[in-house]
Amino acid sequence: MLLHKKKYLPLLLAGWFAALAALALVLEANELHLIFGISLVFTNIVLLMMIRCYGLYLGLPIAVLVYGISIWGMGAPYFRAVFLLELIAVGLLLRQFKKDAMLRADSLFWLCIGGPLILAVYFVKDHSISVECWLMIFVSVTNGLANVIVADILHKYLPLVQIKKGFTIREVPLTFSKILFQIISVCIALPFLFYAVNNSRTAENSVSSYADQLASNTAQHIKMDINSSDISYADGVLSLSPLQEQELKSLIERYSSRDNYRIILSGPQDEIIADSAPLSGGGEASSFLASDMIYSLNQPSDLYLSEQKARIIMPMERWDGAQYISHSDLKPLPFKLTILVPLAPYRADIYAQHLNQFLFLILLFVCASAVGKLLTQRILRSLVQLTTLTTNLPDKLVSSQQVTWPKSRIYEVRSLILNFRMMSNKLVHMLQDSLQNNLLLEEQTARLIKSEKKLHKLAYYDMLTDLPNRLHFKEYTRSLNLDSDKEPQQPFAVMFADLNRFKQVNDTLGHSVGDLLISMVSARFAALVSEACKLFRLSGDEFLFVLHYEDIQDVQEVAQQICQLLEEPFDIGGRPQYITVSVGISVYPFDGFSMEQVMRNADIAMYVAKEQGDGLYHFYDNLIENERAESMQLEADLRRALRGGQFRLYYQPKIDASSREIIGAEALLRWLHPDFGSVPPDKFIPLAENSGIILDIDEWVLREACRQNKQWQDEGLARFPVAVNISARHFYQNNLIPMITRTLRETGLEPQYLVLEITEGMLIRNVEYSVKVLEELRQMGIHISMDDFGTGYSSLSQLDRLPLSEMKLDRSFLSGLLEDSRKSSIVRAVIELGHHMDLQVVAEGIEASEELEYLTELECDQFQGYFFSKPLPSNEFIMFVKHWIA
Repeated sequence: MLLHKKKYLPLLLAGWFAALAALALVLEANELHLIFGISLVFTNIVLLMMIRCYGLYLGLPIAVLVYGISIWGMGAPYFRAVFLLELIAVGLLLRQFKKDAMLRADSLFWLCIGGPLILAVYFVKDHSISVECWLMIFVSVTNGLANVIVADILHKYLPLVQIKKGFTIREVPLTFSKILFQIISVCIALPFLFYAVNNSRTAENSVSSYADQLASNTAQHIKMDINSSDISYADGVLSLSPLQEQELKSLIERYSSRDNYRIILSGPQDEIIADSAPLSGGGEASSFLASDMIYSLNQPSDLYLSEQKARIIMPMERWDGAQYISHSDLKPLPFKLTILVPLAPYRADIYAQHLNQFLFLILLFVCASAVGKLLTQRILRSLVQLTTLTTNLPDKLVSSQQVTWPKSRIYEVRSLILNFRMMSNKLVHMLQDSLQNNLLLEEQTARLIKSEKKLHKLAYYDMLTDLPNRLHFKEYTRSLNLDSDKEPQQPFAVMFADLNRFKQVNDTLGHSVGDLLISMVSARFAALVSEACKLFRLSGDEFLFVLHYEDIQDVQEVAQQICQLLEEPFDIGGRPQYITVSVGISVYPFDGFSMEQVMRNADIAMYVAKEQGDGLYHFYDNLIENERAESMQLEADLRRALRGGQFRLYYQPKIDASSREIIGAEALLRWLHPDFGSVPPDKFIPLAENSGIILDIDEWVLREACRQNKQWQDEGLARFPVAVNISARHFYQNNLIPMITRTLRETGLEPQYLVLEITEGMLIRNVEYSVKVLEELRQMGIHISMDDFGTGYSSLSQLDRLPLSEMKLDRSFLSGLLEDSRKSSIVRAVIELGHHMDLQVVAEGIEASEELEYLTELECDQFQGYFFSKPLPSNEFIMFVKHWIA
């Protein structure tokens, strides 16, 4: 029964938890003392219950807290920690084995850890194994196993509190053997416990009475001997001569040496007159009277425990120097006689008796368990057989297995077997009737299913190819729930596959050949069908693939496979027949949010693929179409931009590595479009290259850069070269040298202040001609720079032939330069290569001081990048140069 008390559940659980913890602490503080340090502790009963109910992670900290308080707060011996180890071991073993194996886990602990640990402690402490050691082992083992049995009984029969499920009253299924074992355990343990406690008290009282009688007799004899002496006591004054004192000491020593106990004779003021002190080694004779522990026995004698140690390991250590104390007055003389009888001679015998008792208990428990096991087997044999037999009884009856019913002489068990037998016979008859009815129903169902499949195939599958048809595709589309708000689990691609020139096949070879060709094409396409790829025949020569993909690369691969499947010819009538396919691809939801829109876009893409050629596929991409329109617009506007003054030159300074002075600049082209704003160079330069207008643009850039540099020189600005990028087209037009010569003459700029930046790509088509042109430019005094070095295709042999003045490291080498050891090695090698070829090495794209410092260490010659300045218009560049501080 589940009690719904969610509001107060945490408080109730915490209250139960705290109550159990407090109960454990109370039990730890109130151990059941037997005799002379032998005690039984029941703390683990509660702690085991907490571990079973709340788990090891909650129960173990409480156990550590309880035993910590016991040892360091209550002065319990360190031996008590073995019960904490027992808890840990049992808790860990229970996590590996089933919960009912707690007794087995505890037995394993005492056999492998607890018992050997106690044995080792005694051997290290005493260098021998005594009766006390064996008694301690058997008492601890018995105590531990008893705690486990009691905790298991409480766990089985009491309502449990579980943290995760709230308050739960569980009816735990119990086996008869388990119940019998628990009854036997209780029947043996309780009487033995009462017997052990009573026997311990009896033995303790007997020893106390014997010691008291012995001390009383000794005191009587000493009193008679002293009274017969000539010691006088008058007017409250005791007068002893040295000879009398010696006689008293001799008398005391004679009695103590005979019985091996200590006798102390004191005067009226408690001064020591004589002390045999055979056990104390001649120390202070009266120390026990004031400061030592007195253990009351409710007898005429008291038990004196030796002065306590700060910490003890085993509980019996407190009794190592124990003695019985008896006090008597020797009236009329003012003497007090104290006799200390050592306990050691009696402890060994008592320990041996208790050891025999615990051995007898364990033997009795083992024998009783064996007898209980035997009785359980004899009593439950028939029930166990019946349980095994009736397990899956209906299945056995259905399969007509032979059932042999067990026999029993117990009336109740025999009646139960008879009832099961009659019930099984009735079940057999019912099953036979049911089987006959099922056969009839199965025949009717089979006929209906066959008819339904035939109708379904006629409606949803193409009769020629056995592929799903258009109606089937519509049903499949509905199953995707594209119209609902819920998004599909993954995107999918719709691929329209249309056979090229299939109408010609029908017109020339006939429809029968066309149908055969369609069937053969369908068979090849069917090889691609899988759980993720669906195939439909929509009409005539149109096929539709729907592919659910993880990566867009999968779509490309499937589209390529569709085209490749038709590369091999078809054998029709002994003649090869070739046919190709065009595939248009549209992806949901990127190309549309409805199947109708996606299919329309796939159809558009298919016609684009047909325009591109046979056996190709094409992705629908609205962005590409927009970019194509934009590119066409930009290409048309390029000439107007050149005539309308929409181009601007920006300048980026070049810094000398050693002096940190500005030693040059690079002219960079910018297009300020009236509609699109600032158009990036990587967007309009390729358009200018393709259209050929790049030649006019380069001539304008060259003229404007030379004019601006000459103007700066005339205005008194520092003289330095300006770098201009030149297109490779100039090398194929035979107009580069005349254009440069004309520009320098018209602007008046000296050739040494012009740097032409070329790329490796312009050297591929005609190396010999390119080298010749560059050599003429160098003879004119113009500097040649290899731009973006390392990104092209030129070889080192070609590089050696070029009349270069400098090489520029591409900015891609600087990205991640400090983190990538391979990239830094390449940069180092390129710089060293340039220096060996007597070239200036320029690093462009520097954006961080760390990059600058590292390239300086590599002895790079010049720097360029946003770290110094972004590209600036001419007026801002002039101000930058004037205010630059090296």
